[in-house]
Amino acid sequence: MNKRSVLFVLMLAFILACCSPAAAPGSWSEQDTGTGDAFFSVNFVNESVGWVNGQTDRGFESADENENANKPKKPAPPGKKPEDPLKANQGFEVLKTTDGGQTWKQIKDQFKYKIRSVRFVDPMNGWSLTIDRDILHTTDGGESWTLQRKAGTVKMKLIGNRRDPFVDSPEQIENIFFVDSTHGWAWGGGRKDEYTEQPGAFLSTVDAGAHWNEIAFPFDQAAGKIFFLDRQYGWAGTINEGAFYSTTDGGLNWTSIKTKRPELVFDSIFFTDKDSGWVVGHSGRMAKTTDGGRTWRKMYEIKDEFIMRDIFFSDRNHGWAVGDNGAILYTSDAGVTWISVASPIQSRLLTMSWISPRLGWAVGLKGSVIRFDGH
Repeated sequence: MNKRSVLFVLMLAFILACCSPAAAPGSWSEQDTGTGDAFFSVNFVNESVGWVNGQTDRGFESADENENANKPKKPAPPGKKPEDPLKANQGFEVLKTTDGGQTWKQIKDQFKYKIRSVRFVDPMNGWSLTIDRDILHTTDGGESWTLQRKAGTVKMKLIGNRRDPFVDSPEQIENIFFVDSTHGWAWGGGRKDEYTEQPGAFLSTVDAGAHWNEIAFPFDQAAGKIFFLDRQYGWAGTINEGAFYSTTDGGLNWTSIKTKRPELVFDSIFFTDKDSGWVVGHSGRMAKTTDGGRTWRKMYEIKDEFIMRDIFFSDRNHGWAVGDNGAILYTSDAGVTWISVASPIQSRLLTMSWISPRLGWAVGLKGSVIRFDGH
């Protein structure tokens, strides 16, 4: 082979190397929670401390360990078993780790406070939603909780019931999110179908929840996903196909955006700045925007067995997506190409939490918690 041919081969190899998607910069490993819970959210605040929110149909053989073990308990009536505290809490279970996920324990007094889910911004400051839709606050890492807002009662309309079409229903606040120690939002409800019309609730706070501002529900349907980049910029997708909204004033006002992608129901939304964002829709569809959500470009469509559920980007180029059957995808070119990454599990993964590009977690069904450690 002459020098010209050698030079050509080297140049071709260089071009292919530059154009090929980079391999994932690390590996994933499974972490054991000791449960088979379906974890629907994960929240790490540093490399050691994190929480997972889940739901299970399993029961406890003994009473709640969180309550005072020395306190005498009234015996159950003859022939009647003691009430299962997990069942009384509608199956919701919150676990905490202080060693990066190596060990997990149920949070203190979860059943006493009827806690459904938690959201923390640091190891000490956090909020929780109860099964009654109340909002609680802690400043000591969950050692104690104080009531911030008692859920109200709304009128839910029953379609087709002419005699008594309205029934009392608690506010359906199902999600809570904070971008820092003072600015946060809570929301839920708003579902409309052939049987019912459910009032929606949308709240915001700028003082760590000391006061919650009630905002008229801005969406045409229940919100499937809401993402806030900072105190001002946020985006939301509803369970209606193609329905997308944006806010530039912290959720006080929302603008409906015609996405021209009606097939998308947004399972996950992530923005790295006010212009650059990605979404994951049903059936594994992914799309990208570079103008704040006004227009979208289809990025990637995968096989049916790999339906994706959540997406995250550490910057404009490097991102992850997780989904069914333990599927994990990685991109280093802003989503133009994706590579499949070896997964330690086969269960459905629903959501992720990252504290840096080199350290993150993903959780899902069957007690699944996996951790990524970068090189």
